[in-house]
Amino acid sequence: MKITKTMTILAGFALGSLLVAGAAQADDHSEFKVVINAYDTTIPELNVEGVTVKNIRAFNVLNEPEALVVEKGDKVSIVVENKSPISEGFSIDAYGIKEVLKAGETKTISFTADKKGAFNVYCQLHPQNIHLPGSLNVVD
Repeated sequence: MKITKTMTILAGFALGSLLVAGAAQADDHSEFKVVINAYDTTIPELNVEGVTVKNIRAFNVLNEPEALVVEKGDKVSIVVENKSPISEGFSIDAYGIKEVLKAGETKTISFTADKKGAFNVYCQLHPQNIHLPGSLNVVD
């Protein structure tokens, strides 16, 4: 097989990516920025299968990104920014986290991911049908 300049560059890039990934894992620190966004939508009229509904309002709050993945043992820092027009909560029960952020407020939440599993990240202030939960996934 003839080795081309392109193959050599690709191999070098792949090796460099592995070295960078290995260095990042050796750091044992995960940093995230989570934005709490509120979506307030009004649909003036909707016709579905001959039924007309008027003035539908939907209000949903999402943590973006919805899923965070860290390795067990990582020191985790999450910068949470509340872009909702009202106070919002940010909770992860397994780690004893229950924060309240006023509208426009930003907080940094730090902890060590010492429990393996998938954990809900949710707003403890409002019903979960309005606030769609996210997840913290701690892997080996």
